[in-house]
Amino acid sequence: MDLAFLNAVYASGGPYACAYLDTSRDVEEPELALRRRQVCEALVEQGADGATVDALAAVAGGDQEIAGRHGQAIVASRGRVVLTVELPEPPAHDEAEFTPLPDLMPLALQHAPDICYVAATVHSTPRPRPEPPGGWEVAFQAGTWPSSAVAPGVCHLMSGPAAGWTDGAGLAAARIAELACRTDAETIVLGGITRARNALADLLAERWRKRLVTSGGNGYPAPPGRALMERELTEAFQGQLRIADRARLDLFRARRTSRHGAVEGLCSVVAALRRSQVSSLLLSVPLDLAMRLHVDAGGAPLDPCDAALAPYGALGFRTGPAPAAVIRAAVRTGAGLVVVPEQQLSLADGLGALLRYAGPERTPYFARLLRL
Repeated sequence: MDLAFLNAVYASGGPYACAYLDTSRDVEEPELALRRRQVCEALVEQGADGATVDALAAVAGGDQEIAGRHGQAIVASRGRVVLTVELPEPPAHDEAEFTPLPDLMPLALQHAPDICYVAATVHSTPRPRPEPPGGWEVAFQAGTWPSSAVAPGVCHLMSGPAAGWTDGAGLAAARIAELACRTDAETIVLGGITRARNALADLLAERWRKRLVTSGGNGYPAPPGRALMERELTEAFQGQLRIADRARLDLFRARRTSRHGAVEGLCSVVAALRRSQVSSLLLSVPLDLAMRLHVDAGGAPLDPCDAALAPYGALGFRTGPAPAAVIRAAVRTGAGLVVVPEQQLSLADGLGALLRYAGPERTPYFARLLRL
């Protein structure tokens, strides 16, 4: 998974007001207003400036047009909001923190596995009994799972008379495949009427038939602000990884066996992150990193050792919570993220890393520094 969407947060330099809120549709407006006020009061008590708190409050709870259970992550800094994202799953309880280093680990975890897809469903259009039988309608939509569950793209519709389904199916299949190519989708999920769905599947090119997932569900129309075929997508992508991430996982397993090019455990991963050595960070979930690390929040100068390593992209580390430190280091060094259920991969401290290059003991520059 690409973490570039978090770059804008760290660009501001902090300090940050960071909030995770339950903004589910079943929360009444008075209750939401009360909780929003409590979050703001908590930030003020922690030393947040008024402009930053006001900026965060202005967008908190502004996603009530989204149906069902969901949450919201907001990060504000220096009087402006630098990130606001809808969460498919609300937090267990509202959280607010004014800190030099925002904890974006919960947000990153909710973006995984980040699979690009196209969902399509075919259904009939009913008519009153005295009239002739209804026609057909195909709805299709591109997205990135699971974030698109609460941030869906445009839902495209095609329809026609029942007698014209043979020609209509060919056109619909072409439009679905075109959308999949344009959005770099990895898979197409088809649902709806069985015979019509199978006809669509048969008309897709072979490359898409190999990546096809079928479901008996309809999923249309989607509730306000929710993805088309959300339940079917949840079932299809449960425990799945992107194609590229599956390859990274296989490579990590192979390298871990050979004990070269991969590390695991908090200390080893942090050491590699400091040297900008990590190409992909692996997390085994559920993740439990309660301890604190030394992490530079961006405002203080680097240690002399870190200054010497600066040409190599090394990060300075000072006081900070471990999850916030790890995700920041991954973002700043351009590392990718692979989130794997613990049943598929067990890691020491829940952390592992694929390395870009040899360790310091094999690099003359670092070896010389270690001898000093």
